[in-house]
Amino acid sequence: MPPPSAPAGSPRTARRDAARAPPGRPCSSSAICLQRNGGTAHPHPLSRQREMTDPTWYGARLMSPPGKLGAGSAMAAYVALLFGMLVIGAPAQQRGIVSGLWITEALAIALPAAFVLGFAGIQFAPWLGLRRLSLRHALVAAAVAAVNQPVVSFLTWIAHNVLPRGVVEDFDAKQRMLDTVFRMNAMPMLITVTLAAPLGEELFFRGFALPALRRSWGPLAALVVSGALFSLLHMDAVGFIGLLEIGMLLGALRWWSGSLWAAMIGHAVNNGIAGGAFLLGWEDPDVPPPAWVLALGATLFILGLWELARLLRRSVPDDAAEIAGGPGRGAAAALGLTWVVAVIWGLQVVFALRS
Repeated sequence: MPPPSAPAGSPRTARRDAARAPPGRPCSSSAICLQRNGGTAHPHPLSRQREMTDPTWYGARLMSPPGKLGAGSAMAAYVALLFGMLVIGAPAQQRGIVSGLWITEALAIALPAAFVLGFAGIQFAPWLGLRRLSLRHALVAAAVAAVNQPVVSFLTWIAHNVLPRGVVEDFDAKQRMLDTVFRMNAMPMLITVTLAAPLGEELFFRGFALPALRRSWGPLAALVVSGALFSLLHMDAVGFIGLLEIGMLLGALRWWSGSLWAAMIGHAVNNGIAGGAFLLGWEDPDVPPPAWVLALGATLFILGLWELARLLRRSVPDDAAEIAGGPGRGAAAALGLTWVVAVIWGLQVVFALRS
């Protein structure tokens, strides 16, 4: 009976592979891959199994597993999203703000991501991160989003005092318009911004785009770019930095918890607080935040950057599983047809309003 062989990835296997490897070339062991140079063996810096399956922020661009989806898929879907916002979302909201927001989130924002996943034949839930969320993670996500409000106020206050006066005046006018809309449709608007927006926007940005960008560019760039795309969607120059920070925070919540539900909960809490502030009359653009809010926001912002650096250095798991057996091309064709029909309807509404 032959002697049992050492398991793959064990130190014994690593030493055996190192001995067989030619000088100057890395061995093939998956755990402690050694490289012989002049008879001296030492770890190969880019061959550790932990980095191959759980890449860190500095090595992820080289280590991310190959697949069908990447930055190109995310950007193409984002272009479709922007087009849908113009020809589906805007006309729908002109016909009715509450129903229009639901249509926008479903057809203009979430649908492009679903189409790309369906066309690639990838199962939705494993890629999007729709995994069970523990009660602890849910409570922490809600608390983090609530505590983050002074940070948003601080960043928006900076932009309000730095950007040109014309840009700031446009922002203030938009805030007053939102205040009027919330007061006229109090509960329907509050329910919509706390349910529709977290569902549609999180499915696209943190569920679909974030892992796709990460496959091409690594965690840090993916977090920044997905946050920037999320902020650009709102077309708000003064609020851009604050929305970018919110987008990055929600992405970090997904990675920290391993579930997209954490990002959805954080988004819902953030929007619920913002909507409540409108209803209570706290969002007056002519009244700057109190000094203690700005000081607290600056402190929390610095602490948040430090915690984000810790998260990225600790290794961010690539939790988006590219599992075949998704809806397939037939379902993708149905989704695409739905989007085309919505675009045609939106164009008809636009032409009807102009005539």
